[in-house]
Amino acid sequence: MGQQTYETSIQQAIRDLNEPDWLFRSSSLGSGRSAATYRVPQRVQNHRRGARFVGAITGRRAELVHRFDLRVPGPGRPHVLTLHDLPPMRFPDEGQLPVWCSDAIPDIEVICPSQFAASEVTELLGARRVTVIPYGVRRSFQQPEPIDEATLSSLGVTGPFFVHAAGVTQRKNLQGLADAWQRVAAELPAHQMLLLGPPSGRRAELFGHLPRVVMPGRLQLDEVGRVMAAAEAVIVPSVYEGFGLPALEGMAVGTPVIAADRGALPEVCGGAALMTEPDGASIAVAMIVLGRGEVDRDSLVAAGLARAGTFSWEKAARAHLGVYGKVLA
Repeated sequence: MGQQTYETSIQQAIRDLNEPDWLFRSSSLGSGRSAATYRVPQRVQNHRRGARFVGAITGRRAELVHRFDLRVPGPGRPHVLTLHDLPPMRFPDEGQLPVWCSDAIPDIEVICPSQFAASEVTELLGARRVTVIPYGVRRSFQQPEPIDEATLSSLGVTGPFFVHAAGVTQRKNLQGLADAWQRVAAELPAHQMLLLGPPSGRRAELFGHLPRVVMPGRLQLDEVGRVMAAAEAVIVPSVYEGFGLPALEGMAVGTPVIAADRGALPEVCGGAALMTEPDGASIAVAMIVLGRGEVDRDSLVAAGLARAGTFSWEKAARAHLGVYGKVLA
């Protein structure tokens, strides 16, 4: 979700700047039957020589190419690459990076969303030119109207609730959250745990036997912000994040955030969230003290809003233009 939000938001923010000296054109790469600009069979993209050929022809009429992922190498002209993090090099369930990465990255201008991500790219891929540009906050996550009780009830939520809105891979630490909820459910009998995201066997396996867990499936992105705004807290237990967009979004909607003290999450939260170790017992303590009102919720919300206010897509867009200008120069 974070990468998709970045790709759509930064392109729109750059266009909204309406800088007279810049002309932007978007193109995409897909398989044979997709609606992409460049339609190339997956087997060609996966072949070393085929990937290099595809990379060479993309954006061939542009002075500068900005790539948003690592599917193919860059063209033989000035270009920029955004890398959000490198989970395939840290976790066995996150796929694999293309074989050409370690050779190409050192000579590319790379944009990362956090100092943590920049350190990963530098350490693991030998990047030498890295610029940190944090994400912004979508308008629909800027203190939206909390979702109404009737809609919550239709989702299966009938009381105070905690919300988790992220993926299910190992680094998202669903195991730690499930262990925490097993403890919290007994201590806060009126609360529910809401897990957002498409149907997943891993979610069902970890949470299906636990009490008062609601898994309504995928919601529209703008609706997620309104659900977060109605929650007791947004829980981000990940052990590895190149940024951690749900933490920023939780602060931006005006809801307390409980986040694991790992990856880029401390950097993003900036002291405006309840930080915890990623194990179930520690996460549970944070949830319980918040649910019982044993922390100053208003101060936590105010700190989160202030912190979220320092992030903007307009600021990110101007920083991107600065990188583009440096590369072209």
